[in-house]
Amino acid sequence: MDIAAAVTRKVIAAAAAFVIIPVMRLLDLLPDVPGATLVQGDPTVDVRGVVHDSRRVQSGYVFVVMPGERHDARDYVPQALERGAVGIVADGPVDVPGDRALLMVPAARPALADLAAALQGHPSRHLRLVGVTGTDGKTSTTRLLAAILEQAGQRIGWLTTVDVKSGGQIRANELHHTTPEADRVQEVLADMVADHTETAILEVSSHALVLDRVRGCEIDLAIFTNLSPEHLNFHGTMEEYARAKARLFSMLGEPTGKSWPRLGIVNEDDPYSNIMRAACPTPILTYGMVEPADVMARDVRLDVHGVTFTLVTPRGEALVASRLLGRFNVANWLAATTAALELGASLDDVVQAAAQMQPVPGRMDRVDAGQPFLVVVDFAHTPQALDNALRTLRPHTEGRLMAVFGHAGEREPANRPTMGQAAAELSDFFVISMDDPLYEDPSEIAEQIAAGATGAGKSLGRDFLIELDRAAAIRKLVARARPGDTILLAGKGHERRMLVRDERHPWNDGEEAHRALAEAGYGGGQLEPGVVVRGRVRGK
Repeated sequence: MDIAAAVTRKVIAAAAAFVIIPVMRLLDLLPDVPGATLVQGDPTVDVRGVVHDSRRVQSGYVFVVMPGERHDARDYVPQALERGAVGIVADGPVDVPGDRALLMVPAARPALADLAAALQGHPSRHLRLVGVTGTDGKTSTTRLLAAILEQAGQRIGWLTTVDVKSGGQIRANELHHTTPEADRVQEVLADMVADHTETAILEVSSHALVLDRVRGCEIDLAIFTNLSPEHLNFHGTMEEYARAKARLFSMLGEPTGKSWPRLGIVNEDDPYSNIMRAACPTPILTYGMVEPADVMARDVRLDVHGVTFTLVTPRGEALVASRLLGRFNVANWLAATTAALELGASLDDVVQAAAQMQPVPGRMDRVDAGQPFLVVVDFAHTPQALDNALRTLRPHTEGRLMAVFGHAGEREPANRPTMGQAAAELSDFFVISMDDPLYEDPSEIAEQIAAGATGAGKSLGRDFLIELDRAAAIRKLVARARPGDTILLAGKGHERRMLVRDERHPWNDGEEAHRALAEAGYGGGQLEPGVVVRGRVRGK
């Protein structure tokens, strides 16, 4: 169905603002949900929203009973009905009063995606849609691609781990998912259509691909960054993890009425690109820094001001200077450039975007309160990312390189000793602390990290500490810091909460670092996204 043909858009005035509300009859939604059966209720009832979270239900909404990890979603049906739900969608037995609709479906997750896409008028059919997947670099690649396309004059929207952009407005992604559930994804895409967005860029997680969160999204271009061990507690093996990522590329073969050519883009330096390539039914372009590829970097120079390199493409060469640090950001630029050139940008657009681009929030952000040592916040939460962050900062550190980090609960346990080993080999001193333990014991997580450090020859108390109170951990390194040192606060990045069991506690590394620096006698600065080092930091 098409937005103009299938969706009645009612415009209401509220608080001097216009709100567009999609409204469709339930019977008009049913053809988009394979295997759906209306067991009871009025098929002509108006549906104004489709959600999986009972707290978001409003009058006229349909509530989809989704399978939960810890809670039985059927327990929330009464709450959804009290809040005005006109119908319930379920794939199993559920009690629903006779005056409300009950839609039985083969599986709740795909039904949520199908219903949400239909109600919103299949917004991805009206956008050129790019999906970016991989273990690390998804957010940065998304933002770099957006910067290049905006430099080319295009109207861009994005949905990333960090934030959402639509209609020139940027708001934080407050959900604990890189890619939200399907109802939220479709709402965001519909907002972008309403804002006349030309190209939308989605950061797509492996969970999103397996759990149907991007079902109903017509992808036109897929980008693969890299793969390293992560989420193996969910996927089981690296091969299954890679195959989950490859689903994004297989989506390029799904039916579409859009006229844009479809394309896959992969990192030729990553061996798992072969799995992406095997799943991709469309042409493939490659980028890389080591293996021969369609788009490459030559004469890479890393210094305190960022990176410079010669960009080599089938359309010519260009000298690119970026204020983003690290070889990993060169790879991100190559991924973004490969896509941008196919989406209408020029080499000059790439050069201009690189000259102006600031780092993504929480990625190599400097906390500057006038102290004679560096404090840097970075989202590095995997072994590969922590390794990259420490290696990036080492050349800019005259004194000791120190770090605070942990590992999230209910994520790949094998990464924990590996991160301890990386910190032991690449830093001079570090503190193991808390990072979203969820339902795991944070002390046990810390011990697993410590095992990797001791295995690398480091000693608890001499070379590293365990301090689960992250605020105290930051203060211990600030107290130790001397002129010329660097402190890396790794893992939390842009995030503004700490997840402990089912509670969300306010937390932000940058803000806490400012408080610690103020208590140590420094002040007057603010979290500064941008180049980590503007010049050498020397003692006063």
